[in-house]
Amino acid sequence: MTLQKKPLSGSKLFLLLAFGLIAFLVYFILFVDLPTFVETISQINLVLYGASFVVYLIGVFFSSMVWRSLLNALTVKITVKNAYLFTWVGLFFDATIPQLGLSGDVAKTYLFSKSSNEDAGKIGASVIGQKIIVMTLTVVTFGIGLVLVLFNRILEPLVTFSIILFLILSGISLFLIYYLSVKPKATHALLQFVTRVGLFFRKKWDSTAFNQKVTEVIDNFHISISELKSKPRVLGVSSIYSILSWFFDIGVMFLVFAALGYPIPFDSVLIVYTISGVLQAVGIGVFGINEIVMISIFRALGLPDGLSVSVTLLSRAVMLWFRLIVSYGAFQWTSIKLARQTQQHLPPKTL
Repeated sequence: MTLQKKPLSGSKLFLLLAFGLIAFLVYFILFVDLPTFVETISQINLVLYGASFVVYLIGVFFSSMVWRSLLNALTVKITVKNAYLFTWVGLFFDATIPQLGLSGDVAKTYLFSKSSNEDAGKIGASVIGQKIIVMTLTVVTFGIGLVLVLFNRILEPLVTFSIILFLILSGISLFLIYYLSVKPKATHALLQFVTRVGLFFRKKWDSTAFNQKVTEVIDNFHISISELKSKPRVLGVSSIYSILSWFFDIGVMFLVFAALGYPIPFDSVLIVYTISGVLQAVGIGVFGINEIVMISIFRALGLPDGLSVSVTLLSRAVMLWFRLIVSYGAFQWTSIKLARQTQQHLPPKTL
């Protein structure tokens, strides 16, 4: 398995962030009441808000434990420290590459396989197994949030339709990932399609070696997925870790509401948190776009203007900017370790 994409270069990442910033500033100037926003955010409890950063770190830790439990079930050993480190590396790729929510998964699989010399098919199965658990939890909580909102609020038909559409898209994505994971024929058909596309753009490409290598990884992947399915206890433990990760992750937004001294609207948080995650997963949750969507949904759900903007910006400071800083450090540390590891295995130079 090869890592097809690298994180965006510094200049490209800067341009992406600059574009998002401009879009958000235009939105902020045109649609946000600045005095109300300033009044709301000035009331923040810094102790509670500071706790949200710690809560986010704990959420990532439990996410890494989901992955570690699945790896151990496949006889792939990984320390708690490395599971946490590579989880952060995956978050860095997800945050810097606009994609369909797979770059972090591919990065974790490739980099850990390269670091440990473990089978990429097994590692990929653990990563996709975690993704299925997380997406199932997402769809369930999204549905609960929608039911609570519909019972407690009267929404505009367009808002209701938009939320239901997001729920349907989340369910379809979960089904497709699960189907490809349990149906080897479907996965091999996808490989053939990718190969044909590659040959269309690169006429002289010799795809034989590529197909052989990827086919071996796919076969090991499906064997490992079947092995995980036969271990309900492991799946149960992993699901508990995933619920804990979700609890702490969404806890960031709860703490932001509490820090602003506002009663926590549980149903609204479920909806906005999930939609934000869906936007990130499909590669359009870059800075600016996600913020505009979050603010708009909070408003549509009846939250005051200043509060909607304040909660959005404060939450994203933790779940985007803090995440970028920590995950970039994890990626750099991993790169250095891999470079040293490669150097140690190079043959000695001849004079």
